Amino acid sequence: MERKNVKKFPRRQAVLLGDSRGAVAILVALLLVIFVGMGALAVDVGYLMVNRGELQNVADAAALAATRQLGVLYEGMTFAQQQSYVAGGTDESLIKGVATGVAYSNQAGGVNIAIDQEEILIGTWDSRRSPDPFSQTNNQPDAVRVIARRDQQINSPVSTFFARVFGIQSVPVTAVATAALTGQSTAGPGGLNIPIGISADWFERGYFCGQRIQFHPTDSCAGWHTFDESPSSASRLRRIIQGLRNGTYTSPETTAGSTVFNATGGTIVPAIGDLFDLFEYMRARDGDGNPGTWTTEVVVFDFPCGRNPGQEYTVLGFATVVMEDVIVNDPRSGPQHTVVGSVICENIEPGRGGGGNFGTMGAIPGLVQ
Repeated sequence: MERKNVKKFPRRQAVLLGDSRGAVAILVALLLVIFVGMGALAVDVGYLMVNRGELQNVADAAALAATRQLGVLYEGMTFAQQQSYVAGGTDESLIKGVATGVAYSNQAGGVNIAIDQEEILIGTWDSRRSPDPFSQTNNQPDAVRVIARRDQQINSPVSTFFARVFGIQSVPVTAVATAALTGQSTAGPGGLNIPIGISADWFERGYFCGQRIQFHPTDSCAGWHTFDESPSSASRLRRIIQGLRNGTYTSPETTAGSTVFNATGGTIVPAIGDLFDLFEYMRARDGDGNPGTWTTEVVVFDFPCGRNPGQEYTVLGFATVVMEDVIVNDPRSGPQHTVVGSVICENIEPGRGGGGNFGTMGAIPGLVQ
């Protein structure tokens, strides 16, 4: 019987092959552990990120609700009361109570979130302030900061799944949110009681709070308008001013960035007498604490200083003006008529924030952090 030739491996080659198979098995086992660990880490990290996002939503909602409550309080005050307001006592408890109530009605990771009263901070917000734009104070506050946590002290930390294998049973999570009353961007029907506009350029010249501005004779940074009525004219302006005085005219709803008003570039001398009557009527009813002045709200236009504003312009925001005097036939200068006022800050009006920084803030807040 013919024998077939069978190729045999040398003994050394057989040993090496066995060693290679063993090394591959060990490598596969090690890689499997690494891959499982990475997968476990991805699951835990993903779960923590979801909880962090939900906790941030809770903090955002609580901060917005608390700051809106602050805005409601301001809406019920006169201008003079706003300037001396301190959010203490009952008001502080009310603001913080709104924050805790809203937070606890929401969940993060299936847990209703309780907020420590000491971590609801009332203060002011100024984007120019460094390093933290928020400053804690109860004097004329315009912002609320809320810190929401899940840790060993409150709400319990977030439990892990696979990280327990490495001895990590839970992880603390924190979220911070700040809401503020920012530049007013809307004025409702009847929210504007004088047909005056100021150039946005005037505010770019520097710190404007308390600075005087001349409305007539114009200094080319202010102008008169007839709201959305066209064409603009002195006779139309007189009718509007008379209607504002008599309660027969309601200014239109105005939104910064979209509403267009018709500015008048002609003389307003025929309307000076009507403006004086409006000034006399309003200064006793504006609640600014000074019977000799009239604190009112005006629009800020996109027309540049130095140009006759006799055309349509977009409203960019709102400013608060203290009308100091309306003089008809100034005895110091003969037949000259004079209208002057000062632009002020720290005034909060009904309306939404998010508009330009022209000194007047809206009572409806927005998130700033």
